[in-house]
Amino acid sequence: MVDLLTAGVAHQVGACTNAGRPSLCRGLAADVEADGRLLLIISAEAGREVLDSVRENGRIALNMTLPENYKSMSLLGRDGEVSFGGGVYRALVETRLAAFTEQLLRHGIPPEYTRAWYMADDEHLMAIRFTAYSARNQTPGPGAGSALELKR
Repeated sequence: MVDLLTAGVAHQVGACTNAGRPSLCRGLAADVEADGRLLLIISAEAGREVLDSVRENGRIALNMTLPENYKSMSLLGRDGEVSFGGGVYRALVETRLAAFTEQLLRHGIPPEYTRAWYMADDEHLMAIRFTAYSARNQTPGPGAGSALELKR
């Protein structure tokens, strides 16, 4: 999982309200913190509904997909905590953007297009921290949906 986080993946983030209303946004970066929790950075503008849902109930889903081979994994959490991220996470976002840009360049997608997905001012960077309680292989094929072991 840690290798996939740094490989240039696309991050899709999902949440839902207590009433079951789903929301989705693009994640900008993810990492594993020293305590084993996942750190996810999203834009407050694009992810307003996701942030509201996570604040409401802590439930969150992160899907990561590597463009070069569609290797995908989803991680679920139920203890999500939202906090202001700000400029302290700019370097992580830029690092993940560079890796994702390299992945998409191989498919002819120009850097200007990729960078547009990551346009978020520092004051809009928000952090979500959560503990993954479930991981699933989402890579297309016969193993899609199968559980993956989480090691602590």
